[in-house]
Amino acid sequence: MDKFNKDPNNDKGPKKNKDKKSVMNRMKNVTQRDGFYLVLFLCICIVGITAVWVSSDNFNKVADLDEKENELAEDDRDIVDYYLDGDDYDDQQDPDTEDVDIEETDKAKEETKEEAKANTEEQKSTDEEAIEATSSQGKQLAMLVPIMGKQSMGFAEDKLVYSETLEQWTTHNGLDIQAAEGSAVRAVLSGVVKEVVTTDELGIVVTIDHSDGLQTKYGCLSTDEMVEAGQQIEKGDPIGAVGKSVGYELAQGPHLHFEVLEAGKNIDPKNYLPDFE
Repeated sequence: MDKFNKDPNNDKGPKKNKDKKSVMNRMKNVTQRDGFYLVLFLCICIVGITAVWVSSDNFNKVADLDEKENELAEDDRDIVDYYLDGDDYDDQQDPDTEDVDIEETDKAKEETKEEAKANTEEQKSTDEEAIEATSSQGKQLAMLVPIMGKQSMGFAEDKLVYSETLEQWTTHNGLDIQAAEGSAVRAVLSGVVKEVVTTDELGIVVTIDHSDGLQTKYGCLSTDEMVEAGQQIEKGDPIGAVGKSVGYELAQGPHLHFEVLEAGKNIDPKNYLPDFE
């Protein structure tokens, strides 16, 4: 009776529930699996979008930097162009101005050379005039040779000569003329006796003033009694005689030491003695 009362559908009830659960499980598994892939896909999309955004941002920054560099470079070119092409630069680098500067420099150099040349010629002319004046004065005041004889030592103010007495090289501010002891010494020009003195260097010395700053000295004389200070002397008058050598010129033997002074400065006596050889 149970057999006949049993609903056929009742036999399928447990199985149907089982199949339903199986389907649900499969759907759940599919959903879980697909959800995982969906989440993975979304993550990949997010990462990709982020990468694209970051790259785009960096690219924009690089582009901005390049643009700024280009702007700076353009500014630099503008500045360079300003100085290269500007009016100020043209004014500074005007070829005509450079030519004028070069011409002015060359002109200044030429003027300097001409001025130096003129100064040199002027100095030369002055020196020649001084020499001519001295020569003229020498010719005008041609002196009588104070004593006949040979030169034993010449005038040496700018060079050294050897002194046998001193045994050394020294200067010599006069003209030494060899002569026999006692030979008469004469005044070379008219004048006034300035002084008669005795020195350790030259023994008895007579000095005569011929005016205009010209004086003559006669040393190594044998006597101081022939003339006296203040005495008027004529050209050719005897003023003394050759004595024994003394002092600095002892080793030279008997001679006359003769000096010529202009304004207190010793000069070469031969300038006034045209006849002396």
